[in-house]
Amino acid sequence: MSKIKKQKKYLAGILVVLIMIAMYGFIPLPDNANAVDAISDAKDTISDSDVSKVANHTFDFTTGTSTAVNGYIEVTFPTQFGTSSSANVTCPAGAWTTTLSNGDRTIRCTSNTVEKASGTKQILINSVTNPDSEAARYIEISHYDSGNNILERVSVAVAIIEDILMTARVDSTLTFTISGTSTEGVVDGIPCSNISTATNTPFGTLAVDATSTVCQTLNVTTNADDGYTVTVEQDDELTSDSDSNINSFNNSPNETGSTTPEAWVSPTNTLDAYHTYGHMGLHTDDSDLNSLGGYDDFSTNLFAGLNTTDPMPVMHHDGPSDGYTYDKGEAHIIYQAEIGSLQEAGDYENTLTYICTPTF
Repeated sequence: MSKIKKQKKYLAGILVVLIMIAMYGFIPLPDNANAVDAISDAKDTISDSDVSKVANHTFDFTTGTSTAVNGYIEVTFPTQFGTSSSANVTCPAGAWTTTLSNGDRTIRCTSNTVEKASGTKQILINSVTNPDSEAARYIEISHYDSGNNILERVSVAVAIIEDILMTARVDSTLTFTISGTSTEGVVDGIPCSNISTATNTPFGTLAVDATSTVCQTLNVTTNADDGYTVTVEQDDELTSDSDSNINSFNNSPNETGSTTPEAWVSPTNTLDAYHTYGHMGLHTDDSDLNSLGGYDDFSTNLFAGLNTTDPMPVMHHDGPSDGYTYDKGEAHIIYQAEIGSLQEAGDYENTLTYICTPTF
């Protein structure tokens, strides 16, 4: 044979070796006389197939021959995978010893006390970094006797792929309604003495030393994940054409109503202390206003006043609401007024504004 032909055969041999290393990360051992591909039902269940992610591998397979003492089973990863460690390996049930080689990519489970019967087996190898590119990758499972002779082997494949981003959109919704009540309405045991509508809350003619009440129902439907808050505010005190006031509860000077709920008391009706001649307050049956911070819940028969600077929370829920379930999608508000004998005569009015603010 010529020198040139020998060189060509040598170069061809080197090329085959390089191809094997590129494909498998190692040079597969040739079958010897005893080697039969008898490992069956083999699979690798991987916890995450995304590129470059750390994943756990569960190898399930069935051996066709027993494993003698000092015989072993090896799992070999290609070089594209990250390395492992003994602490991350669980060999099949029974007494096995774990060792690593091939740059910690070959994991060996050696039978160290008694011969292990053939049959189903499982090897767990955790915390192995996936290759950094998409491709099918092949992992070798090999079974050897105590003399390092291969008995059987199989290749299992895992597909390394980019994760799929799934998206969906849900439009935000909000419906806020206000409705009036009849004189048969009751809020937390307090009767509504006047008929109201969604846009009108008339106290009627006020009698000295007698309370007059008017009620409204609020309903909120929304899919806001953090719920909503409803507040009410007034543009001014109840004011007459001559600029007299029915002040906010409790005996408060103009526009300084008390926002802390407390039991209803009658106006003190002190001469020349105009803000004590009469007052108006509100009560809500919503029970979780204290979750907003800085506000107290309205227990039964407690009232608070309004001012022109601080909207008063009267309804709240911390998640989506259906628009009709009490204390989540529905609340009831009662306004109450009372005057003393010194309250100036006249026709009084102001404007209330509800604001519903959802948090998506």
